[in-house]
Amino acid sequence: MRTDASPPPPRHRPWATLLLAVATVALSVHAAVEISGTWLGRVRIVQLEDYGLRLGHLRDLELWRLVTAQLVHVKQPHMVANVFCLLWAGAAVERHVGAWRLLVLWLVGGSLAMLLSSYFVPWPWNLGTGASQAVMAISGAGAWLGLAGIDRSRALVVPVAFSIALAFAIDIVHGHYPKPGHVAGVLLGLLMARLIGPKREPGPGQTRLPSR
Repeated sequence: MRTDASPPPPRHRPWATLLLAVATVALSVHAAVEISGTWLGRVRIVQLEDYGLRLGHLRDLELWRLVTAQLVHVKQPHMVANVFCLLWAGAAVERHVGAWRLLVLWLVGGSLAMLLSSYFVPWPWNLGTGASQAVMAISGAGAWLGLAGIDRSRALVVPVAFSIALAFAIDIVHGHYPKPGHVAGVLLGLLMARLIGPKREPGPGQTRLPSR
């Protein structure tokens, strides 16, 4: 919480979060229509071969898959949930770390967590897809902002806690344990935020940085 003497942080438009959300909806719907004929259609993960990510794709220098894999989804309701959490938690985190750092969290944290998750799945179903790993990385960065005392407001804590709890709850219901990619995403977000995130401002009672 800010002290009365500290100026309020300037308003920040979370353009990187909005860009990622729009791109996720656009490519995920496009892939669903292309494969199933309807935007609500469920597709098999192997049908997303043109978009998804495996370690072998990186060996072949198909680096564009680091982006497309995180935008497409097997189930469109899952995509909607991911986009909701991305918008809510992403906007709260972006106002502290800035747009470019948020994009780094999404790309690096999401990709590494996705590759780790696919390692535990047999071929040909070990195709990395979906935004949930990146959402976990961004949420992990938000958790670091709270743990570091930079922002412990409800505006940050609630969306971050909700996003992590929702992902883990779905994992436990369907797989009986949290997905390795989701756990890795949170841990990578914590680590990356510590390395590239904002530092606590000096001064008594201040726990929030002005946005950049």
